[in-house]
Amino acid sequence: MNITDIKTEFGAYYINGGQNVSRIVKMLLANSTTDSVCTPFLTDETVYRAAQARMQRVLQPFQKAWTPIGEIQLVPVAIEQFKQKIDTQEYPDDLEGTWLGFLAGDGIDRKTWPFVRWFIETQLLPQAKQDYELNEVYKGVYTVPAVGTAGAPSTAMNGIRKAINDQVTAGRITPIATGALSTDPKTFVEQVEAFVDKFNEKYWSVNMQLCLSQALERRFHRGIEAKYGRNTDYKSNPGTVNFTNVDLIGLPSMIGSDKLWCTPKENLYKLGKKTANMNAVQLESVDRLIKMFSDWWSGVGFLIPEVVFTNDRDLV
Repeated sequence: MNITDIKTEFGAYYINGGQNVSRIVKMLLANSTTDSVCTPFLTDETVYRAAQARMQRVLQPFQKAWTPIGEIQLVPVAIEQFKQKIDTQEYPDDLEGTWLGFLAGDGIDRKTWPFVRWFIETQLLPQAKQDYELNEVYKGVYTVPAVGTAGAPSTAMNGIRKAINDQVTAGRITPIATGALSTDPKTFVEQVEAFVDKFNEKYWSVNMQLCLSQALERRFHRGIEAKYGRNTDYKSNPGTVNFTNVDLIGLPSMIGSDKLWCTPKENLYKLGKKTANMNAVQLESVDRLIKMFSDWWSGVGFLIPEVVFTNDRDLV
């Protein structure tokens, strides 16, 4: 717990001046937006296994001779889950004798002090959700942690970017060339429209989500107005690519990325195990030290990579 600046500014003593938790403010945190574009699937399997069925043509002109055609191929699908955790600890006694003394308590059991509940509900769990959104669900590349050392950011799981790029490497997703994305909003809209027009026409009637960074989403909205005019009555709303079933969704997890990727929501799975733990924290009191921890499993992946469309950016 670092309260050095509080002590320097307000003094190393507690005077009840009516201060309370409403006077402890914080910067806004990113929500777990990316999970909303996934289909949730709860399972105890650490690796979800399925099979994709591919059927060849069977319809042909009639003749009395026996001319069999059509072979079915079954292709494996595997999506892995990764165990994640929260480990943190604090000495609530540090609060006594400071302006923050109202968060301390009178009892011996530090777990019952007001600080603990305030810390878990307003700081710890919201921070874990932001860490998941900004570091893991899109940008994550799992790395086995060194024993006894906390793992680095973006190493707790394999995120969506890796799921896409692995299938590009495997040859099951072919990137659509867009080149560098234009900083001019109108030109960028034209790039997005050209990108969507190159999707396999079999899927043009299927509702899809085109995910991109929030900065690119904003550029698209401004480009729509520049290209079609503020009052132009074009299909659906400004978040829809004109004359398509493709809706744009800006994701905080994609900050800094120029990747565009699109698929039906039902094709992207978000696996979960022990998900109730994501909003629960175990407390342990060791002498006067409060330890707080939780753990659960998460994984993301695509059932049919061939129905994932991406551009040629952010492929590493």
